[in-house]
Amino acid sequence: MIRSRHSLKLLPAVLLAAGGCLATRSDVERLELSLRATRDSARIQQARSDSTTRILLRDATLQLGQQFSRSFGALSDSVRRVAVGVAGIERAQGDLLLSMHDFRTQLAAVQEGVGISQKRLADLRSSVEAAAASAPAAVPSPTVPAGTGGATPSVGQPAAPPAAILWESGAASLTKGATAAARESFQTLVTNYPTYERVPEAQMYIADAYAQEGNRTAADSVYALAVATYPTATEVAARSLFKRAKLAVETGNPDRAKALYQQIIDKYPGSTLRELAGVELKGLGRP
Repeated sequence: MIRSRHSLKLLPAVLLAAGGCLATRSDVERLELSLRATRDSARIQQARSDSTTRILLRDATLQLGQQFSRSFGALSDSVRRVAVGVAGIERAQGDLLLSMHDFRTQLAAVQEGVGISQKRLADLRSSVEAAAASAPAAVPSPTVPAGTGGATPSVGQPAAPPAAILWESGAASLTKGATAAARESFQTLVTNYPTYERVPEAQMYIADAYAQEGNRTAADSVYALAVATYPTATEVAARSLFKRAKLAVETGNPDRAKALYQQIIDKYPGSTLRELAGVELKGLGRP
C-alpha cells in the first residue's frame, strides 16, 4: 500500500519527463525539415547564381573578342596603309634619284659644251688674227653675170660640225625641251662619229627626247637599241633598262617591268642603279 502511494507520487514526474522527450523529437524533426529546405533553397540560389555568372562571362568574352577583332582589324589596316605609304615613298625616291642623275649628266654635258665653246672661240679668234696679219692684199671679187640673181655657185655640201659641238648642241636643246633639235644633233653625232666616246649616251638621249614628247613606243625601241648596241657601256645600258621598266609600269605591264629590273640586277651589278632597281622590284612584288 505504501509502495502504491509512492508510485502514484512519481507518476506526474515520469509523465512530465516522457512529455519533454516527445517535444524534443518534434522540434528536431522540424529543425531537420527547415535545414533541408534551407539547403535546397541554397542549392537553387547557387545554381541560379552559377548560370548568371556563366551568362555574364560568356557575354563579356564575346564583347572582348569583338573589341579585339575590331582593334586588330584597325591595326591591320593601319599597318597596310603604312606599308603602301612606304612603298610609295621608296618609288618617289627612286624617281627623284633618277631625275637628279639625269639632271647632273645633262648639266655636266652643258658645262663641258660651254668650256668647249669658249676654247673654240678663243682658237677661232687666234686663227682670224693670225690670218689677218699674214693675209695678202684683198683681191677684187669677180663680177656676177647678169641673170644669176647674185647667187654664188655652191661647192659641195657643208661638213658636219665636230663631235663635241654636236654633243653640246644636243645636250643644250634637250635641257631646254627642244626635243626635235636634240634628236637631230644626237643622231648626227651617232651616224657621223660612231667612235666618239659619248655616242652611247647620245643614243640614250635620243630615247629621252622621244619620252619627253610622250612617244613611249619610240622611246622604248631606242632604249632597247642603246642596250643592244652598247652592252658594255654599263651606266647607259642600266639606265636604258631602268627607263624601259618605268615605261612598262606606266603602260600597265608590271611583269615586263619586273623582268627589266631583274636584268639590271643580274647583268649590271656594278651599276649605280642596281640598288634602286631592287627597291622598284620589291615595290612591284618580287616574283
